[in-house]
Amino acid sequence: MAKRKSFTIIFYFIFSLQLIFTLSLSNTNSATTTGLYQTLNKPFIGSFSENVLLSTEDFLYPHHVEPTIAIGPNDQIFAGWKNADGHNTGGLRVSFSKSVDYGETWTAPEDMPYYGGLLTGQSDPWLVYADGYLYYAYLEYSRTATPLSHITVATSIDNGESWNRVNATGGVDFADKETMTVDSAGNIYVAYDDIVMDNGTTYMRLTKSTDHGQSFDEICLIADSVSDPIDHLGPYVTTDSQNDVYVAWLWWTLDATWGDVYVTRSINQGLTFSTPVDINADSENGTFTASLDGQPMKGTLPVIRFDDNDRLYCLWAELIDADQSWGTFLRYSDDYGLTWSDRYTINQVVNGNQWQPDMDIDSQNRLHFVYYDQQGDFFKPYYRMGYFNDSLTTTLTITDALPISDESTNAIFTRPGDYFMVRVDSKDIPHVVWSDGRNNEMDIYYSHGIVQATSSGSIANTNTGIPIGTIVMVAVIVFIIRKRRAN
Repeated sequence: MAKRKSFTIIFYFIFSLQLIFTLSLSNTNSATTTGLYQTLNKPFIGSFSENVLLSTEDFLYPHHVEPTIAIGPNDQIFAGWKNADGHNTGGLRVSFSKSVDYGETWTAPEDMPYYGGLLTGQSDPWLVYADGYLYYAYLEYSRTATPLSHITVATSIDNGESWNRVNATGGVDFADKETMTVDSAGNIYVAYDDIVMDNGTTYMRLTKSTDHGQSFDEICLIADSVSDPIDHLGPYVTTDSQNDVYVAWLWWTLDATWGDVYVTRSINQGLTFSTPVDINADSENGTFTASLDGQPMKGTLPVIRFDDNDRLYCLWAELIDADQSWGTFLRYSDDYGLTWSDRYTINQVVNGNQWQPDMDIDSQNRLHFVYYDQQGDFFKPYYRMGYFNDSLTTTLTITDALPISDESTNAIFTRPGDYFMVRVDSKDIPHVVWSDGRNNEMDIYYSHGIVQATSSGSIANTNTGIPIGTIVMVAVIVFIIRKRRAN
């Protein structure tokens, strides 16, 4: 019996050491997590693929900015962008391209059709794929004497081969800066700014389709201007697991001295919304700058998304008082937007400017971040991935920043649009489209993440505690001692 006891003790001791080593290694490389937040043995991104030029047509429009992307069936990739005469001018047409071979090759760009055959300007592209339907929302406005401004939503059931187009909006004046989402029941929501051109008053409206984009109904005035010079800008719409609707936006002053990020919720499918919650009241610097100083325009367009545990995240860019530079920040809410966590800084390098962030959430509830980083007179897009140990912890692990672009863009190109995008596929791989000036004009490029075997990470806002391996070892030793005493 003595030998058997000794063997048992050695076995448990070796097992505990092995477990400690495994947990320590995973804490170093990827963090040990459980349940919906499991990250062990999941892909981490170590680099990005070769950059692929998508905007290959320059004959009519030499500049291309503000890209959008969606992932379809069998990880087909759909991309869109706006075309313009200048690098900082309004959009004239929006284009579409797709790849069926994981981004290796792309179809030739095709301009989206005009609504009703009218000659319009087109801008603000936004793609969403859901349950066999591909939706492409874009702004159309008058280029002739015919008064027109609305958001067109084009629907395709053959992955972009053909499109059915409808006017999705019913505002009173100039529709602008729309975002779109589709809930699990197939309802389409489009949130947008409605700007009264005579006096600058800005409304935020919500429109909805219950028939897969065949028709839309204006259902809600989300917010309107309280007093000049305060305005609303850039509504971002999403839904939770119960199909409740959420909208985030920037509330700012025209002189760009301050700006708040607000989030509101609707529990009746967008008919009415709750009192908005200010999630950056401690700083009030989520402003929106024009490109008047010879530098790129810094847009914040707050991004909100839910993970599978109904944790709501909000990501935005903000002007930092200390050195008047820009940074990107994240907060989350576990009570459907009523209260919010502390701030997390997403950009790894804090010098220079980091702005125009976007994010997507994969099947393991990991956060995939992208943003522009400007150092000196050049900027390029960067990627980081973040995750929490579980649904209770406040420790955010973020992998080291990776450059997405092979080349930098000169800051003389002052308006790369108001956003660029990242979306993850069925394998949790991020795909990114961005505006790029390497060829002395603004173009749209694409790249996807490449998996590495392990990943190093840095910790932001870390809480102290006893390592899991220590707890396991103590438990094993206590068990062995009690067993020996009992015998």
